[in-house]
Amino acid sequence: MHEPVWEFLIVNYLFLGGLSAGLYFVAGLATWLTEDGASSYPRIARWGALLAPWPVSVGSLLLIFDLGKPLRFWKLFAHFRWQSPMSIGSWLLVGFTLLSLAFLWSWLEQGEREGLLSRIPARLRKRIPDRAMAWLRVDASAWRRGLAIAGFPVAVGVGIYTGVLLGAVQARPFWNTNLVAQMFLFSALSTGTATILLARLLDRHEVDLKETRFLYSMDIVLIALEFFIVLPYLIHGELSVEAVQEAIALVLGGPFTFTFWVLFLVLGLLTPLVIELWEFKPVLLGRGQFHLNERWATTAAGLVILGGYTLRYVFVFAGQASGFR
Repeated sequence: MHEPVWEFLIVNYLFLGGLSAGLYFVAGLATWLTEDGASSYPRIARWGALLAPWPVSVGSLLLIFDLGKPLRFWKLFAHFRWQSPMSIGSWLLVGFTLLSLAFLWSWLEQGEREGLLSRIPARLRKRIPDRAMAWLRVDASAWRRGLAIAGFPVAVGVGIYTGVLLGAVQARPFWNTNLVAQMFLFSALSTGTATILLARLLDRHEVDLKETRFLYSMDIVLIALEFFIVLPYLIHGELSVEAVQEAIALVLGGPFTFTFWVLFLVLGLLTPLVIELWEFKPVLLGRGQFHLNERWATTAAGLVILGGYTLRYVFVFAGQASGFR
């Protein structure tokens, strides 16, 4: 078995980057959908916008530390190479982080913006041009839909990139398929949805059934899509060349079987799907309205997040344990 080169720093980076992509995508969709000229789901959009920049920022720091010589990370930006997933990803992460910060700023109230600006140290504030300070104080709510639309492809790109980064390593048959990028994308969007749902459930304000139904609907679709990517991935591995079959065996009776099937597939994917479908049952059968049990909803959201992290753990470590002879 190959000794792992990428360990938990990379697992955390892949999870956090995908989580931010999912948060931005859901917040952008909630912003883009409107009723009477205003967002249909303003609290979902605000929560997603406020949360989106931070996981990817932490994940990027972890990636820098994993380089071994973190002070030289700037060399990633010295040259841009179309052939290098790392080069493309570095610029993509920077662009996405800046965009998500702008999106966050657009959802801040005037008092919140003033409160943040007032915390800038006096010495630093003197060096900021008055025009820049005035620009930061402007109500940016009119930019929300534009930032949401601009962010859709970037967020999807970040969600896909976390899988492409692995798939680009051709010497590891566990990763060497386009299905990994698709799986990571749907997982990222689902964990983002679950995180906003969890934030809304833990919020002190009364839970809005309309908002929760929207998040449940999204998560059900995303989990189903993710499941129907996992199945072809396993089937493709079983029908592929011997090296790929041996790689897939790592989760089909090998050391990662319990983690993949129990923690990811059963607990992280199918269990929350069953819970959410059960809550939706009256609507699906046309016999009533959407039902919400906050304990079950919190459990489902937590399990989705667990499943998203476990997926990346399995792929990072099992992928490195596989290899072409």
